[in-house]
Amino acid sequence: MIKVILDLQDENTMQNYNFISESQNLHSETTQEHAITWKEKITSCRWLVGVVVCIQMSCSMTLRMNMSMVVVCMNPPNMTVTLVLNGTNITKRDEYLDNYVEWDSNTEGLLIAGYYIGLFITSMAFGALTDKVNVKAMMIGLTLVMVVTSLLTPVLTFVSPYLVLATRIILGISAGGLEPGATQILSNWAPLPERAQMMVLIETANSIGAILNFLLSGLICSIPVLGGWPFIYYIFGGVNLLAIVQWTLVIYDKPSMHPRITRKELDFIENHKEKKNLTLPIPWLKMMTSPAFWGCVLGFITSGVIFMIMAICLPLYIEQVLKFDATVNGAVSALVFVGRLAGAVVFGHLADFVYSKGRLSICQLRKLFQVTGLLGSVPIVIWIGFLRQNDRLLAVVLMILYWFIVSAMNSGFRVNPADIAPRFAGLINGISITLTAVLSAIAPLIVAAITPNGTAEEWQLVFYGVVGVSVIGSVVFVILVSGDEQEWAKDPTMVSDIAITVSDNDMKNGLYSESTPLLHDSKS
Repeated sequence: MIKVILDLQDENTMQNYNFISESQNLHSETTQEHAITWKEKITSCRWLVGVVVCIQMSCSMTLRMNMSMVVVCMNPPNMTVTLVLNGTNITKRDEYLDNYVEWDSNTEGLLIAGYYIGLFITSMAFGALTDKVNVKAMMIGLTLVMVVTSLLTPVLTFVSPYLVLATRIILGISAGGLEPGATQILSNWAPLPERAQMMVLIETANSIGAILNFLLSGLICSIPVLGGWPFIYYIFGGVNLLAIVQWTLVIYDKPSMHPRITRKELDFIENHKEKKNLTLPIPWLKMMTSPAFWGCVLGFITSGVIFMIMAICLPLYIEQVLKFDATVNGAVSALVFVGRLAGAVVFGHLADFVYSKGRLSICQLRKLFQVTGLLGSVPIVIWIGFLRQNDRLLAVVLMILYWFIVSAMNSGFRVNPADIAPRFAGLINGISITLTAVLSAIAPLIVAAITPNGTAEEWQLVFYGVVGVSVIGSVVFVILVSGDEQEWAKDPTMVSDIAITVSDNDMKNGLYSESTPLLHDSKS
């Protein structure tokens, strides 16, 4: 073993060096002292909180996305009754049709977009409030508002579509605080060694909620009472009320507030958290003029527009072109999200595996998976555009495969905020969600304008639009994205590089080397 002696001439530099070494030793000691077994992990309070957050977000997704199936289920079927009167057959309209409402495609697109209009209004505002309010109480209140508006919607449907639009906007306004709130709670509870595992629960919840929404909505529509579709609101509203009860009993904003948490678990969480300087200003001008920032944001927007067209508007395509009934429509739409969930898991592990090999930089890795998701799915969506009713089975298989491949993007744009600006990752997410909500609100209106008759040829134009978004999004992301922490995002109070002066004798003996590796290896 060779002992290297450095001539540190600056007293402040020496103190910083000692601080880093002591911090690393302390981290090592606390990790060993608070070693957590697998049994302790799965029975811990933090993971119970994580599971309940996942359940709550899954349930809320059924209220947020249900309009996509409602507009399909509430369309009146061709129901007539043939009577024989004085030897003459008379066709009479079945009174059961009064339980249905028929809207044109523009109205349906507007109602689907209403949620995103509300989301745009509040997503950034709630994101800024989550570290200043009681998040547990905030999410209970927001969910109750969503439940009440959903329960009122069936009655208002027979009054005016604009009143339904108002309920969708109110629901979107309320939902604007759910994801920031869930993110804040998980951030408070997640120790660094488990942060990635816990934070992915939100994305998992969104996919699970979408699967439940489409699958159960299709089944609920077949209920032979009131046309079936109003029960989508009633059943999902009741499920969310049960989720609120569970939330009230289990969730606490911070570990220190939990009455049943053990001292060992509390110490483990607190000793595995990074220290943040919350008083530092946000460099708005530098951030807004940063190519890396816009590369990341435009990646979010590209994903959001594709999601709106290929997922939210999917039931309309399945009904109008593939001619599936409502029950099968829901099952097919749910299968698509199973493909999306499976793709997120597979490509997430693949990204970690590729990175562990050290052959690609972070920037190259992000570009690889973003382009794989966008361009790799282009041939499939073009193929789908040429399919007709007789190709229904193939269309379903291709849609599942499409979403499986597109999910590779989650290892691209979605984790990029933490690459370029760890301190402002939440802020970048909030800005991205806000801008995405604007275009997501416009997308259904464009789809409705392109498909007034719901023909296969009209939907083919929609799919060509998705191809254009995918290609342009890939090019922009590759040009602008970065994998390095940006200068404007760095904490100026933290020591990143420390100048070390090496004596002339050391240089003569061949001991001169870069300072940073020496500082991060206390055994050198």
